[in-house]
Amino acid sequence: MKKILSRSVHKVTEQNDHCTPEAFVSIVPPMFMVFFFCAFLVGPLYAKPLQIDVHAKSAIMMNLDTGAILFEKNANSAAFPASITKIATALYVLEVMHADLAKIVTVSAESIKMKPPKKNGSSVPAYWLDIDGTRMGLVKGEEISIESLLHGLMLVSGNDAANVLAEAMSGSVPAFVNDLNQYLLSIGCRDTHFSNPHGLHHSEHKTTAYDMCLIARKAMGSPKFREIVSKLNYLKPATNKNSEEHLRQFNHLLRPGRFFYSNAIGIKTGYTSLAQNTLVAAAEHEGRILVAVLLGCEKRDDRYEDAKSLFEMAFAEQKIHRTFFSGNEIYSRSIEGAANTLQALLTHELAIDYYPAEEPENIKAQICWKISQRSIQKGAVVGEMRLIDAKGNTIQSQPLVAKEEVKSTFMYMLKDRWDRFFH
Repeated sequence: MKKILSRSVHKVTEQNDHCTPEAFVSIVPPMFMVFFFCAFLVGPLYAKPLQIDVHAKSAIMMNLDTGAILFEKNANSAAFPASITKIATALYVLEVMHADLAKIVTVSAESIKMKPPKKNGSSVPAYWLDIDGTRMGLVKGEEISIESLLHGLMLVSGNDAANVLAEAMSGSVPAFVNDLNQYLLSIGCRDTHFSNPHGLHHSEHKTTAYDMCLIARKAMGSPKFREIVSKLNYLKPATNKNSEEHLRQFNHLLRPGRFFYSNAIGIKTGYTSLAQNTLVAAAEHEGRILVAVLLGCEKRDDRYEDAKSLFEMAFAEQKIHRTFFSGNEIYSRSIEGAANTLQALLTHELAIDYYPAEEPENIKAQICWKISQRSIQKGAVVGEMRLIDAKGNTIQSQPLVAKEEVKSTFMYMLKDRWDRFFH
């Protein structure tokens, strides 16, 4: 599919060499001679979010690379995350603490302590384990590597592995959780507060689908994290307390069976009776990686069905090619001391390719002049035209070259020679 956006719906700003953001000013036609800045109107572009019903109470899907949101449902509503909390724990261990994966740590009694029966509220530490919660099977005094703990954390959702990692990284589980919360705030998670590193229920342990998507996007940027969460099995080496053991992936999108999805590349499931079924999933198709978060699914199967439906609808979209500037227009600028006006052309069309659900919003065009002298040869690069998204990011650019030679006036040539003589 191809679209050409007409000249009447562009907004262009012109800037000097430093190209810092400037306010848009007077409305002028594209051939108007300018000295500093000019602009003409642009029509905002709007993405077309995917239209689909999901079972999850809150959900979101985002492009891993661009951050574009393709789908959302109550994405900023507070919810209990359950074991997808462990994504944040693994992210912090790998990317912030830069843990030595070969390091051997010793399991303490405190890190695997169980909650007494009928005391699942705030009367005991939030990180103590539930008797019926998922565990890796660690025991007091066991000596085990960080790498094995990370696999036990992400493949079999070991709550005990989460506590042991937290204690190894920060000295105590509460200290780790405090550090983790500060880190999550720094990456933009404004509505997340975790009370433990594993996700067992606590009244104050909450997040949102949007925040979890930010966490997952950050985590999937780690090669080691991505490697771990894509594995079907991991052979845990024997320790001083346990024999070697095969750890098996819990995520049914990766495992052969009813919910297997060939494009899936991770990442984590979760469940508690109050959080219900949760899932953060990632899938890749033709180089495009999407991350989906599903919270509050009543049935276990619902989260997998929702994820597959979202991915399949997104991957079925056809890419659109939109041309903003064809390359045959002239952009003029006067230069002090030049005998003629600089006229510049784009070397190629300025265009973007995008999927309908990811169409960038409120694109603006910006000219950044890069002129260092009054005399300019024909074909010399004199600047660039940029397409800027709503966040100020450059999403595409093309060089501007001089259409013809620009010469200095006789008086400025004399002045230049005079200046060079004395300096």
